[in-house]
Amino acid sequence: MIPEILREHNAQFFVMYDSSRNANFYYSTGFQIPDPAFYMIGDDGTDLLVVSEMEKRRAERESKVKEIASLNDIGFYEIYKELKDPHIALAQTLYELIRTHGGKKILVPREFPSFLSFYFKERMDVEVIPNPFSRLRMIKRGNEIEKIRQTSKAILEAMDFTLKIIRKVSSCEELRNKIEVFLFKKGFLAENTIVSSGTLSADPHYIGMGEIEDHLIVDIFPRSRENLYFSDFTRTVLLNDNAEIAEMLEAVIEAKNKAISIIHDGVLASEIHNLVCDVLEGKGYGTLRKKSVEGFLHSTGHGIGLEVHEEPRIYMNDEVIRKGMVFTVEPGLYYRKIGGVRVEDTVVVKKDGCEVLTPYRDFIKITGV
Repeated sequence: MIPEILREHNAQFFVMYDSSRNANFYYSTGFQIPDPAFYMIGDDGTDLLVVSEMEKRRAERESKVKEIASLNDIGFYEIYKELKDPHIALAQTLYELIRTHGGKKILVPREFPSFLSFYFKERMDVEVIPNPFSRLRMIKRGNEIEKIRQTSKAILEAMDFTLKIIRKVSSCEELRNKIEVFLFKKGFLAENTIVSSGTLSADPHYIGMGEIEDHLIVDIFPRSRENLYFSDFTRTVLLNDNAEIAEMLEAVIEAKNKAISIIHDGVLASEIHNLVCDVLEGKGYGTLRKKSVEGFLHSTGHGIGLEVHEEPRIYMNDEVIRKGMVFTVEPGLYYRKIGGVRVEDTVVVKKDGCEVLTPYRDFIKITGV
């Protein structure tokens, strides 16, 4: 894909300067590194990662890049002695590296650092493009699916744990902390887990504070601390009788399961989303499709992998769903005077259907003290 893009734009190199906190950088290099490093891919077969001296041996051992060089190898320190400013020295060193490899025009992603972009642009042709690795990452390889499956398994264990202790905690904050500690001990990092109750649960991304009332949205989306892959899962738990919330919950469960039933290689994202809207609108609820300000207020789902929100988007778009894509299906309903409900699973697309990676009962009611 990268060589084709380079030819299309009449460029010689696509370059990134980032750390493994950037999912595209990690995906393309396979190297976990906390500080920014320089990566360049060329139409001539160049596949080069430039790191600090202290990271070189580890990069040679762990990354999947063909060639590893240190800043020392490419002459950074000599240029730094001359220019004194480390930022300008870095920019000049990388510019000379590109030119030495025959680069006259480079492609950079939108997240590329501005100080490098401006420096390069004064000296060569630079074009900003959407990061092509975002599209490449949509179709998951088998080992990626297994990594997401591992995270999904941990989520379901965390949900079992949640239901065991839910009557023993006094607040959303306490329950969230216990869930996140549980996952951390298992090797997963969960941050801002949504544990939201009462009418404030009508804000879809409100993480939840205060007393646990008669229902609770629990949205768990950790990533593996080892391989960095996420999964995502939500259930709404009924703790006391609330007819309106229970009716809303039954509606989103039906919408979720009908949407999952039509997922297969070749279906359009818009078909999945529109089916969810059809179900909810048919039961009298508002949707964003109908420009409602309450009801179903977001997309049906999003890709999941090295980011918790990535391509594809399951919304009113004509993205063709392909085998190997992994995404969420998460209809919800949100009303300010009532509260919100949401049910979410992560699925992987197969040729003739899909597999739910987070199988769990949909309607959950905890009775008794």
